[in-house]
Amino acid sequence: MKANLVLKNASVYTVNSNQSWAEAIAITDDKIIFVGTDAEVGAYIDSNTAVMDLNGKMVLPAFVDSHMHPALSAHLYQYQLSLFNMTGKDQIQAYLNAIHKFVETHPNAQWIIGGGYLRSAFDEIGPRKEWLDEIISDRPIAITSKDGHSMWVNSKALELAQITKNTPQPNEGVIKKDPKTGEPSGLLQEPGAMNLVGHLIPPPPKEEIKKSLLWLQEWLNTKGITTTHEAMLGIEDRHIYEAYDELAQAGKLTLRYRASWTISPEGDARTQIEQGKALVKQFTHPHFKAHSFKFFADHVIEEETGYLLEPYAHRDDDWRGIKVWDDRILQKAFAQIDAAGYQIHVHVIGDAAAKYTVDALEKLVDLNRNRDARHSFAHLQLARPEDIQRMGKLGLSVHASPYWMNLDDYFWKLNLPYLGHERAFNQQYPFNSLFNAGVNVTVASDFWVTEPDPVKAIYNGMTRQISQKEFDSDYGSESNYRRVSDPNAKLENGDLGVLPPLDERANLEKMILASTLNGAYANFLDEAIGSIEVGKLADLVVLEDNLFDIDIEQIPETQVVMTLFEGKLVYSAKE
Repeated sequence: MKANLVLKNASVYTVNSNQSWAEAIAITDDKIIFVGTDAEVGAYIDSNTAVMDLNGKMVLPAFVDSHMHPALSAHLYQYQLSLFNMTGKDQIQAYLNAIHKFVETHPNAQWIIGGGYLRSAFDEIGPRKEWLDEIISDRPIAITSKDGHSMWVNSKALELAQITKNTPQPNEGVIKKDPKTGEPSGLLQEPGAMNLVGHLIPPPPKEEIKKSLLWLQEWLNTKGITTTHEAMLGIEDRHIYEAYDELAQAGKLTLRYRASWTISPEGDARTQIEQGKALVKQFTHPHFKAHSFKFFADHVIEEETGYLLEPYAHRDDDWRGIKVWDDRILQKAFAQIDAAGYQIHVHVIGDAAAKYTVDALEKLVDLNRNRDARHSFAHLQLARPEDIQRMGKLGLSVHASPYWMNLDDYFWKLNLPYLGHERAFNQQYPFNSLFNAGVNVTVASDFWVTEPDPVKAIYNGMTRQISQKEFDSDYGSESNYRRVSDPNAKLENGDLGVLPPLDERANLEKMILASTLNGAYANFLDEAIGSIEVGKLADLVVLEDNLFDIDIEQIPETQVVMTLFEGKLVYSAKE
């Protein structure tokens, strides 16, 4: 068989344990037909073969981002108010200036919708409604935080939602109150509170979602990503899942999507799962399938809603966060999904959330023995060592976010005071321990929480520190922070150093595995992608430098040269 395309004179790291390195790859149509030496690949070349001499550049399997929120994030970036990536000493004023400008340039918008503010820019009460009221008081404003777990609203939005000082606190959320007046301050935390306003916001048109997804895939292809997981697909969000499927059916996707249907404790779990199971059968295109179910076990530390075994350190009321699900109800929901042969995908932040969710998953083993379930956790900021061992025995995947495994402003302003010294410095983000326990570790950006960049994630996982490049762009000379590169240095408040424990850093081989084959495995795609092997789809990324040959500090600077999706060139730096 002759090849359509040959890549030669390359440093091919295959992520195939039987053949780790190669020089050349031959591709016919969408499949890899040869992996080997430059001398051997000549047999696959004829006058119709396009041959690319890569001059020693590195070739890897294309990257997999195992947990993000593509549709809503892309729509926010393209159509809504964006407060992302705003830095400087007066961050709050920068936010207010951007909001004011957006309001002025969108005089006909019924709602001012946006996202991206950092909770670390504000005090415990959070951003205030009065600041927004001064910008506009006759139209509602609703802006979601960068972590996605809180919403900043003005008085008009509160009025429309009928939220007052007398509104009772919802089961799965918090309406922040002014400590002096008892009035709502303007911050709504977690779904129970956010949805009081959120359900009033008109959904974006399907055609806008489709345009946003086409924009997003171009960006993700520049980062070497060809597969991702839509981690929160609403059963009622027809405009979103139809947008994915219509693009797939039209042959317009250069990304492969897998997705999870969100199950909420606010409704009957059994009914929601049956609705999701019916929807699973509608979507069969290889570029869009949704055969997983998403649960929140808890929420996040920065909103005091991550569920902890020990109380939050800065409070004196024994507050341990929000446990989203009752054990009995969760167990029945898990059993219903597992028995039907589908996956379970759980947001887990706190160690108490990890414990009660592992408890529930362990009980499935007796119900459905020897099933290749590949259930998964996302995030996992805290977990007991014994629970990590249990995750390995269960064969779980953990969709980790190395982007967050560092000392940053969130650490100093929120994590340290909320968790206390021991948990903040010595227990956050177990990572190498997951690999050692036999957990299938993957890499996830949680976009929009973090802008996806797998090469950056590889560096973060190896160092547990932000790079000099990231420090210069996000903090720089105008901040009160300094970057400390010595992992053994004694740190002062505000130093952006290496997040302990140091033995939780992973090596390069593990980081590449997590970014490629492990992500494919978690999505039941390991027979098709994730490694460079004969018979697999030609999803490939070419990097300017061989990551094994350069200094670790150069890894974040390494550029993606080209990306192939099923044998087609979908990104070229030259173009």
